[in-house]
Amino acid sequence: MTAEDPRDGEANDRPLATLSLNDALAAQSDSETVVDVDEPTQQLVLFRLDDQRFALPGSAVSEILPSDQPVYYVPGLPASTEGVLHLRGKIESVISLHQLLGLPTPEATSKGMILLVRAAGVTSGVRIEQLDDVCEVAQSMLQAPPETLPGKLRPYVSALWQIDERQALALLDPETLFDAYRQGLG
Repeated sequence: MTAEDPRDGEANDRPLATLSLNDALAAQSDSETVVDVDEPTQQLVLFRLDDQRFALPGSAVSEILPSDQPVYYVPGLPASTEGVLHLRGKIESVISLHQLLGLPTPEATSKGMILLVRAAGVTSGVRIEQLDDVCEVAQSMLQAPPETLPGKLRPYVSALWQIDERQALALLDPETLFDAYRQGLG
């Protein structure tokens, strides 16, 4: 026979509200220990183009500009350049990623927001149709892009985030996008 702590039996019979904190924790404790692991995360800016879901790394997006930000057309610019905007004393171009990503070009000038993106030594506005979210995603949730991606899209996708069994999101590589844009590919 072993001697029991007289409080052990009492702790199990008393309502939790009358127990000390230690007794209540002991009464509710599991034998499994939870280990808190700091998993590396990446901030993503989630958006849509032609009703397809994309993201850019939050580290590349310096600002999200409203849809009413004036953009001025400049003759002679490539078709993928919507125009320029004046932002705090600087002139920045505003580009559309549709042609570069192999998406249909919108018929009218979109009134979506503009992401101010810095990559490949260039700062430019990127017109998006809809901003979905800005969130932190665990690095382990990002998968290598599959070989089944359309050929036009494949070089610009650095990872895929499978949100659920029906929804996936392509993480775009801003360095590669802007390099291709500067080479006149978009």
